[in-house]
Amino acid sequence: MNNDQKSVSFFKEMKEFIKPYNKGYALSVIISIVGVFCNLLSYLFAGKIAGKLFGGEKSFNAILVLIGLIFICKILHGVLANLSTTISHKAAFKTLRDIRLALAEKMMKLPLGYFEKTGSGRIKTTIVDRVETIEKTLAHILPEVSGNLTAPILMTIWAFFIDYRVAIIMTVWFFVGLLFSAGMMYDYNNRYNAYVEAEKNMNEAIVEYVRGIEVIKNFNRTEFSFKKYIDAIKKHSAVALKWQKQTQVFMGLSMTVTPYSIFPVIISGLIFVNNGSLTGERLFLLILISLGIYDPLCRVINYSDSIAVMGTVASEVKEILNAPELKRGDGTFDSENIDIEIKNVDFSYENDENKALDNISLNIKKGKVTALVGESGSGKSTLAKLLAGYWDKQRGSILIGGRDISTYSQEEINKYIAYVDQETFLYNMSIMENIRIGRKGASDEEVIEAAKKAGCHAFIKALPDGYNTNAGVAGAMLSGGERQRIAIVRAMLKNAPVMILDEATASSDPENEASIQEALSVSAKGKTLIVVAHRLSTIINADNIVLMDDGKVRAQGSHEELLKKDEKYKRMWEMSEGEE
Repeated sequence: MNNDQKSVSFFKEMKEFIKPYNKGYALSVIISIVGVFCNLLSYLFAGKIAGKLFGGEKSFNAILVLIGLIFICKILHGVLANLSTTISHKAAFKTLRDIRLALAEKMMKLPLGYFEKTGSGRIKTTIVDRVETIEKTLAHILPEVSGNLTAPILMTIWAFFIDYRVAIIMTVWFFVGLLFSAGMMYDYNNRYNAYVEAEKNMNEAIVEYVRGIEVIKNFNRTEFSFKKYIDAIKKHSAVALKWQKQTQVFMGLSMTVTPYSIFPVIISGLIFVNNGSLTGERLFLLILISLGIYDPLCRVINYSDSIAVMGTVASEVKEILNAPELKRGDGTFDSENIDIEIKNVDFSYENDENKALDNISLNIKKGKVTALVGESGSGKSTLAKLLAGYWDKQRGSILIGGRDISTYSQEEINKYIAYVDQETFLYNMSIMENIRIGRKGASDEEVIEAAKKAGCHAFIKALPDGYNTNAGVAGAMLSGGERQRIAIVRAMLKNAPVMILDEATASSDPENEASIQEALSVSAKGKTLIVVAHRLSTIINADNIVLMDDGKVRAQGSHEELLKKDEKYKRMWEMSEGEE
């Protein structure tokens, strides 16, 4: 695919984001071209000065007027060029804003599997780095390439009117120089894609290294993790250097030939001046033109890289925007009927032949406490995420209030279901504001009341600034147990009819866990509570305990019933008691 095709592909793919600001882009191009005409007039006036000097003009005033006109043309060219890029930048940044907002909105509709497969480093590269390259395309290439292409074309046409022989020699010289630069475009798309892939891998390795620095230090995994980090950086460097080497020869030849068109113009011009077929005035003007063509042409060549990558950037953005979304409708919940019925549900993670959930059927009654227990990998957390609307099942149905979960909007699901897992995320702001995320507009008193009900008020007050204590980046200023307790308060403030706790107290010590469970049992009265538990002692009073095994429901019932009828549950209970 050549540069023109890539450019067309880019504008076609990004049409929905560019179209609202077409007037701004068009105006910037028009102003840029007008500025080019002003610049061309300065060459015309310079030629007039040369003509008067060669013709023996003695009047300094006439030359001074022409110099003044050149000055005015140059000032206008500079002002119009700046005005053009100012207008194009405003339109470009609005386009970038719209693209990033669309990507953020899209990510809210994607299943968790997309992020686990793609990786945060790769997504960051697209949203931050790749989208940023679009600014150069829209803010600079559109007006500047338009103007910088217009200038050489008009100047070349002008040169043919002055003397076609010298103009042909000059044009051939430029054409040969440009042919060398065209060699850089050979197999450009594959080389750029390889560079992009290496950059994404490097970003992913960097993000993983930084996030896991505590584990790396604690478990002396420096050599392994640092090697992965270094290998990714070396790979990126090698790909970049290889690309540079492959293009350097062509760029060097182009830069050696193209700028020096003045030499063949002077040599051929002097020959024609000597035989009387060209005047010195016209030769001077041709020399000015040959010098004036290169600068705008060089700028166009420098933008060739940006033009070449536009199609790839558009593809990356569209890859996210076109990713399969969670299946959702626009239905709303009937708050009087939020019984949950799971019928013959199958689910497997992408590219995984083994089913994470296999023919699951289960009834969860409104206002009851249902506990999901089982060994690691049994499918209990997967089922919890399906109920929270984070994934789509492959087969079967999940009915809430008699309607499939896919018929509700994601906003409605988020409104009626509160989900807290063991990997709690807190924002870099105060504890008060982190809790208030649970319900927008909640007063300080309501936040504090929720914390009291969750048994967390005392520990929050004991922090350096109490509720105004900053949680740090991703909650780094708090311990894992403290972060989980804040997340539970946040979920309780949300006051959703259905609460799902996916091992949400796993990082708490037994004493705090017991107090949290007691607080939950009080605050969750009348709510549907689904608890994914590791410690069986915390769920013995649940209305229904579901024992999961290898993606299936092995048994269910009360604690006493399971102790009597299922040996595996009995062994788990004995082991749990031993741990306690």
